Amino acid sequence: MRPGRHSLRGRIVVTIIGSVIATSLIFGLAAFTIAYTMEDRLFQRALAEEVAHQKTSWQRTGALAAPKSTNSAVYRGGQLLPPDIGRELAENPGQTEFFGRQGRHYHIQRFNLNEGRPDIGPAPAVAVIEVSRDLLVRPYRDSIITLLVGMSLCIAILMALFGWWLAYRAMKPLSDLARDVSKAESTIPIIDPTNYPANEIGTLAETLEQAFARIRGFVDRERIFTRDASHELRTPLAVIRGAAEVIALNRDLPSDFAEPLRRIETATTDMTLALDQLLALARESDGVAKEMVLLRPMMDKAIDWAKVRYPKSAIAVSTKIDDRIAVLVHPTSLQLVLNNLIGNCFQHVGTGQLMVDFEDGCLSISDDGPGFETDGDPFTAFTKGENSSSSGLGLDISRRLCAAAAIGLSAGETKNGQGAHFRITF
Repeated sequence: MRPGRHSLRGRIVVTIIGSVIATSLIFGLAAFTIAYTMEDRLFQRALAEEVAHQKTSWQRTGALAAPKSTNSAVYRGGQLLPPDIGRELAENPGQTEFFGRQGRHYHIQRFNLNEGRPDIGPAPAVAVIEVSRDLLVRPYRDSIITLLVGMSLCIAILMALFGWWLAYRAMKPLSDLARDVSKAESTIPIIDPTNYPANEIGTLAETLEQAFARIRGFVDRERIFTRDASHELRTPLAVIRGAAEVIALNRDLPSDFAEPLRRIETATTDMTLALDQLLALARESDGVAKEMVLLRPMMDKAIDWAKVRYPKSAIAVSTKIDDRIAVLVHPTSLQLVLNNLIGNCFQHVGTGQLMVDFEDGCLSISDDGPGFETDGDPFTAFTKGENSSSSGLGLDISRRLCAAAAIGLSAGETKNGQGAHFRITF
């Protein structure tokens, strides 16, 4: 799995929940702001009415009138304000709201009793209203917050369920499309666009099917060409090899013809092996039939074939495979892979050693030759050393044959750092 992969359905649900919580916070803050503002305006209106009442009385009678409400009071310039207000007002002359002891809450307004009468000196006064019994928001603030939080959580849960259902309904066609593509495994999937809704997902399914159809066409043409070429080239190769063998039987043949004839036989053998591999690859998409086969005879056959192919190689072979060991595998694919790996050892090691061992369901093939002369993955196509005369396709073909036959194949260096080590897992 790639790092950082997340469920799109989960992201949709998280986005909906986040939106609900953010909306609830904004709504709660707005509700509190409006409630506090309206409450303060009510108190300011009551103060304004009290100030207007006192100004009217002062202008008519020259004295202050009785407050309009029992929780209001008016103080002339030198009169002492309540202790809850006096100290704070001295420190903050512009403050109009005060919190007193024992839960008391005050609003004040400074005003001039002689306002509008420039011929008379100012008569400063302070109107005070104690509103602790008239508060509508502050006493229930905690309860309101609890209510808003509870409602937000309930709405978030409901929206999460709705978002999950909506995401499931919206994403189900896409999940079905991904399942249809993935269940094809090694084959190229066939998608029916009519099984998907007529929206963006249906368009995606149709586009994928068009792309897969082109890929199937390319693969089919390549497979047909490889199969036909492999079959058609077998006959001329057999004729060439047979003619070379007949010529080699001639006792009157000059001695300097022996080496060219040997090279012809080696080349036809290599070409026959290449055709067998190409034909096996052309059939890999059709599936391979497995059967229980003895491993030792197949290994001996690969070693004997390598000795014929590379007669100048003086490599010493050590085989530790019990004659009774059998594996469930496609015989042709395994034989071609063994021919490739053993042939590589014979070709590149020369006078070294080749060790073959089978243990815990794994076949190990190691040599003490020069190892891999190039960095990177040795199974990459056309990867070969500077002194190699091969095409560089042998290991790549072996890897593909093993993948088609469900055989594990890995390569690396030996424990002492010299030579190549191949590991086949059944």
